[in-house]
Amino acid sequence: MVKSGTHRRKKWRGRLFILAFICLLSYVGYQAYPYASALLQGQPYLNPRAKTRSDETYQLEVWVKLPTLADTKPAREMLERSIAEFTAGRPNFEINITYLPEAQAMERLQLALQAGTPPDLFFHADSSQTYYGELQIPLEIYLGPQEKLAWPQLVWQQAAIGKRVYALPVALFPRVMLANTELWQPTSCNQADVISAGWTWGQFLQCISEADKGTVHGYVPTSIGDAFFASMLASWGQPAALTNDGSPAWTREHLISIAEAWTQLGQSGAVPSPPASMDSDCLNLFLNKKAAAIGPLNHHLATWLWKNAAEAGITPALWPMPSQTGHSDLRGVYLAAFRQSTYQGHRHTKATAELAQYLVSELAKQMHQLTGAVPAQNHLLTDLNYPFSQESLAVYTDLAKALPVAYAYGPEPGIAARHWEHTIAPAWATFVAGQYTADEFAEAILTGLVRATIAGP
Repeated sequence: MVKSGTHRRKKWRGRLFILAFICLLSYVGYQAYPYASALLQGQPYLNPRAKTRSDETYQLEVWVKLPTLADTKPAREMLERSIAEFTAGRPNFEINITYLPEAQAMERLQLALQAGTPPDLFFHADSSQTYYGELQIPLEIYLGPQEKLAWPQLVWQQAAIGKRVYALPVALFPRVMLANTELWQPTSCNQADVISAGWTWGQFLQCISEADKGTVHGYVPTSIGDAFFASMLASWGQPAALTNDGSPAWTREHLISIAEAWTQLGQSGAVPSPPASMDSDCLNLFLNKKAAAIGPLNHHLATWLWKNAAEAGITPALWPMPSQTGHSDLRGVYLAAFRQSTYQGHRHTKATAELAQYLVSELAKQMHQLTGAVPAQNHLLTDLNYPFSQESLAVYTDLAKALPVAYAYGPEPGIAARHWEHTIAPAWATFVAGQYTADEFAEAILTGLVRATIAGP
């Protein structure tokens, strides 16, 4: 009996040893995985657990393209004040800010990336590009699970590249529609239901037809140019032409569907005619109560027109633009971080991430105050300065319905904007002018993008 008990104890000790060894291997594998993954990809391992040290100096370069404003001085002062507050508690952080003009911002960044010397942080207040290639730091690895919850889920998804977020969402630019509530009283849908569930292009056409009263147009577009096409792309759920790997995101059927929807709008009888000039004098038509609704309105125009409508004796209400997917049209802008080809070490990268985490909220508040953009983080949505009614504010700030896909693509800085300028916008203008059929319009865009992709990087 003694021998049997001793044998059992030895057997259990052996099993416990094997179990402990397996646990040790699992732990080592878990710890080593990030190193191995980075090495297999030919990239340096970024250690999010690194800690900055008070006896080291961290020199950080921040490049900023300020928002497009008549006077950028307030934006500079606000940003520099935020940086001063950050460094007051971190005297070993030396931060240099470079302000980039619109015409040079993306070109300067591209040249710096090619040389392997990008800035530590880059913020373009008008651009929605989230990915710039292998030198970009995936900032999400420096955030804990609770810190990531600061962003609504779909806002976070819009920023994602695959399953990883590189650039942190700062703010979002809405596109909405404004209605004169005395003239806009459709029976087929109401504001509360549209806020809750959205509305399709077909429902939109039905509503503007109901609002049309002969001398009063049901709807006037603020533009028939490529800005309207951009809004329609968001309505169809795919605003970006390509993915980051250069593959097409639009199909021929997708583009033809949008072109046919535009034709339906022009033939609806609820908009000014002829279709090629239906946006003429749109603001005066709305403010003089000759149009029941107007849109799309960007972040600048929405607040301006709301105030002017109220002064003109109009009781206004914001409605979301129609959407085939049930989402709202909210385009994000982002704060990106980079490493340099000559890697400066884990603590330098951690210092960059600490500054990014601080600046993302500061920039959001500044963007809101100066441009009317909606802050991307939940905790910043409680103290907003908009003139809208409570119901309309819910439309304007409905981040829970943001499109979960990117509005632009990379990795080359500004490549999406160049494709838009040279291929997409001209094709839309030709179609609106009646010189392309829907099929020819789709063909012009798709073949133009193929040529641009082949000729590009």
